[in-house]
Amino acid sequence: MLIVSAVAGVALLRLHRLAFPAAPPLADQAARWERARARAGRRARLDIAAEDQTWSKRAAEWFAEHLRNRRPDDVQTYERDLAVTGQPMEEWLAKLLVWFLIGLLGPVALVLLGNGAGLGIPMLIAPALGLASAVVAVIGEVRQLREIAGKRREELCDALSDFLDLVVMSMEGGRSHADALPTVAQIGTGWAFHTLYDAIDNARPNGMTPWEALGEVGERFGVVELIDLCASLNLAQDEGTSIRNTLIARAQSMRDARLADSYARANKSTEAMRNNLMVMALVAAAYVILARVLFLFSA
Repeated sequence: MLIVSAVAGVALLRLHRLAFPAAPPLADQAARWERARARAGRRARLDIAAEDQTWSKRAAEWFAEHLRNRRPDDVQTYERDLAVTGQPMEEWLAKLLVWFLIGLLGPVALVLLGNGAGLGIPMLIAPALGLASAVVAVIGEVRQLREIAGKRREELCDALSDFLDLVVMSMEGGRSHADALPTVAQIGTGWAFHTLYDAIDNARPNGMTPWEALGEVGERFGVVELIDLCASLNLAQDEGTSIRNTLIARAQSMRDARLADSYARANKSTEAMRNNLMVMALVAAAYVILARVLFLFSA
């Protein structure tokens, strides 16, 4: 009777919860709605019908959504790298999946061909080689993405330094910062200056200041210099400090940072050249000494 009563009580409690479910937490509902809205926006940007998508793109889209839900911090890092290189997350994951399968199945196919030719290679070696080559392919693709993203960020930082120098020069000529920012951004060429100009040009229709728009570009691309510029200009505006003085100080600091980085690279290149010359001298000396030693032993 006790067991029957316990089972009946649990069943009644379950029926009550099914009939009168508790309200979900508002934070979870808002997060779920935000994820659904972001997913719909990404699909709208891709503008690809479901029947036109390949199996690799569908698998990459599912994997990307799974990663965004489980590891949002790691995905944000890769999204910033992909944003600054101009690649969608789904396309990059599809390419990564293809390289993984090529690395995984390529050694197996080679071993099968070798066994067909009579080489007698053990089949147990094929899965190990396939797994190792797949891991190497994935690591190489990730490293290539990081290197390209790092170079693009350096280009954007160099363009920002030149941009601030030109803005300061224009303000020294009597223009206000509101006129100098879009005018100077329109002068430059290259993708970096075009990115700065697009952010500044779209700031006013979106109800933002130009540095807030640049700060959003820094958040999207992971460029710390743009985020610091936005924070310093917002602080100067809140404290009543002259924006002109803040821009001059920021341009000077970025110019000094570029100069220090150039000196560091020059010293590193000089050290590498010195080491190469020492290795070449040692090889030449070893060649001469070895020839003499062999001549003495053969005489």
